[in-house]
Amino acid sequence: MLIHVANLLLLGCYLVRDILLLRVAAVVASGCFIAYFMMLEVPNWEAAAWNVVYVVVNAVQIALLVRERMRGQLTPAEAALRERIFPWMPAHKFATLVRLASPARVGPGDPALVERGHPVSALWLVEGGELEVLIDGRRVATCIPGDFVGEMAFIDRAAASATVRACAPSTLLVWNAERLHAMLGDEPEIQRGFHAALGTNMSQKLRRKAMQAVSGSV
Repeated sequence: MLIHVANLLLLGCYLVRDILLLRVAAVVASGCFIAYFMMLEVPNWEAAAWNVVYVVVNAVQIALLVRERMRGQLTPAEAALRERIFPWMPAHKFATLVRLASPARVGPGDPALVERGHPVSALWLVEGGELEVLIDGRRVATCIPGDFVGEMAFIDRAAASATVRACAPSTLLVWNAERLHAMLGDEPEIQRGFHAALGTNMSQKLRRKAMQAVSGSV
């Protein structure tokens, strides 16, 4: 009976997407294997010993994962931001992402965040206020709370295609582009959620632009 329970648990490991649950199931499965091998008429000590090793390795990894997730507790403001912009990203991963960013405030008359034709060294997320997007001095769009600024240059690492500056007092989160690229390369789960957020926001901007074109306003 124990051997079947253990193998069913191992099968479950292949179906679980959460790495913490996977490791917990693996520990329980190894425990069943240990009991099975030791209850044989002639105990299989070698097999039992290897499963003890698996239990120890997984127990250490479980402790590290639990510690990471406990550190990933979000403030109410961070939780609201995740729910609005990054709903696909696990909370503990979002905590890692948001704590890589720095807060910033800009207002009318401040230097532009992005200058057309210039390299872009950061990526911004508008939390409050409004920014205007300019091409040859003409306002072609606005960025409102929930919009990213500099995302096209961030994705293709090219120069900015437009100038972006504040037209109202605004608050933002700012990521250093190189540090963010490095994190996304190391964290596939964060990368997926982040790119999903970028894609969704690009779609929202295009929809707003189309509606503005229809209404004849910019």
